[in-house]
Amino acid sequence: MKYSIAPFFALTAASPRPSIVGGSEVSIEDYPYQIALLHGGRFSCGGSIISHNYVITAAHCVLTASASELDIRAGSSFCDSGGSVVNISSIAIHPKYDTVTFENDIAILKLAESVTYGPGIGPVGIPHNGSGLPSNGEEVVVSGWGAVHEGGAPSTKLRAVNVSTMNTKECKALYQDWKPIADSMFCAGVPEGGKDSCAGDSGGPAVANGILSGIVSWGHGCARKEYPGIYSSTTYLRGFIGNITGL
Repeated sequence: MKYSIAPFFALTAASPRPSIVGGSEVSIEDYPYQIALLHGGRFSCGGSIISHNYVITAAHCVLTASASELDIRAGSSFCDSGGSVVNISSIAIHPKYDTVTFENDIAILKLAESVTYGPGIGPVGIPHNGSGLPSNGEEVVVSGWGAVHEGGAPSTKLRAVNVSTMNTKECKALYQDWKPIADSMFCAGVPEGGKDSCAGDSGGPAVANGILSGIVSWGHGCARKEYPGIYSSTTYLRGFIGNITGL
């Protein structure tokens, strides 16, 4: 959700984060942890494989859904075809997720059957307990099938873009007239704009050095130089991940 302040959820949402802006098409074999979340058989959000049995996404992506309505598509560069479609058996939303501020915007999906790792399907690393937030200026790669420009249609082919984390104090100042930047969030973009996650990318991964640093959550517009993307910090939310998955 990246039109106005809202999650990068479904493309019909008021202000979702569309797709990857300023990136390029990539192969799922280079991003094997990336999954397409399907709601009623239709693409709605992204997510990340963290084990044979669990996927991480954003809470706002699944807030109104039941497990029986959701599936994931894994192992395909396309959000609407190919790969393996796996049912979801249960949804765990962070108990302190805030629907207004998007604080603690994380959900963990348990798969109805284990996924088999192979070309195009594999886990992303998760932070160690006690590890810190990404350092200022650290590069993260964001991937998904969101819109390629603000207000645009989603991409059917997987795309990725590199952005850099930014100083939280500076980010809070940029967003002071919109929403607070909570401790469970970090900001990432490029100073000149033009690169960002967007609507349809919600729930997808922001990865640094093979570790899932963040989850695409919300922002104002897409790739605007004055408004970086906002991500849920998996380091901050590590306790919840461990409690649900045992990882």
